Amino acid sequence: MKKLMSATAITNPTWYVDERVIFHGQAKPYDYYGAKDPTIVYYGGKYHVFYTGANQGGGWQMLYTSASTISGLKNSARTYMSSIGESYFCAPQVFYFEPKKLWYLIYQDGTHGAAYATTTNIADPKSWSGPKSLGMSGNMGWDYYVICDDSYAYMYNTPSDGSGRLFVRKTSLSNFPTGWGSPSVALSDTFEGANVYKSLADGQYYLTIEDQKDGRYYELWTSRNAGGPWNKLSEKWAWRGNLSYKADRWTNNVSHGEIIRAGYNQKMEINNIDRVEFLIQGTNSLSGPYQQIIWDLGVIRNYK
Repeated sequence: MKKLMSATAITNPTWYVDERVIFHGQAKPYDYYGAKDPTIVYYGGKYHVFYTGANQGGGWQMLYTSASTISGLKNSARTYMSSIGESYFCAPQVFYFEPKKLWYLIYQDGTHGAAYATTTNIADPKSWSGPKSLGMSGNMGWDYYVICDDSYAYMYNTPSDGSGRLFVRKTSLSNFPTGWGSPSVALSDTFEGANVYKSLADGQYYLTIEDQKDGRYYELWTSRNAGGPWNKLSEKWAWRGNLSYKADRWTNNVSHGEIIRAGYNQKMEINNIDRVEFLIQGTNSLSGPYQQIIWDLGVIRNYK
């Protein structure tokens, strides 16, 4: 039996900021102000990206794009997710759920609050079936994120009560995507946009979550289990103070993003937490109405 190493993640790495690859305003009217909240997988020779667009009317809609390389995303077609379209549907997470042989989009919407859609073909943005309810109740808030181990699916989300808490609940793999139990508090004194990954290098789980005590930045937490309990490794793991620019200085904030995974299934595996590519939303100004903040998407990486 392989012995798992203890968590030794670098707590204050240098992050090298690459160029922007998805700009706001490339799919008007849906992304007039911002391209936000990306989720990304590499499958079938392409990077598949789903993200939120902020429009002029106050709504949020999801868009899709794909390319064979990260830099190729700059010129790839943008597609509005019309098959599951609503005036409000955003903050997606995508993965392939192997037990049911389906791709899942987990997201927030105006119909169910916590919603999902499915397809057998991730490359066809018009093939998604939904929205469907995840069957959860209470203060669901936003930013729903799922990770699975060999027995359970865990759902993380931020309640909309200003408490700074992060909730977690679980269901069995056989009951997924419904059957969720009552929530418990996974973290306190934080903000939103939590993601959880399993690192293949050391067998540890790592939770990244955005905070806003000094602009927008990411904390790093670790656990032996996908459902916690969590121990903080770094308050400012990715923040303006450790950004090194390889392109233009297009952001001084590290906001809602997702690490590019080693695979694409429900286990959310990455190779090594100290060697990741992190697709984030960024901006140099957080002033003005929230809907009208200008966000673009690009990759930062904690290795040369």
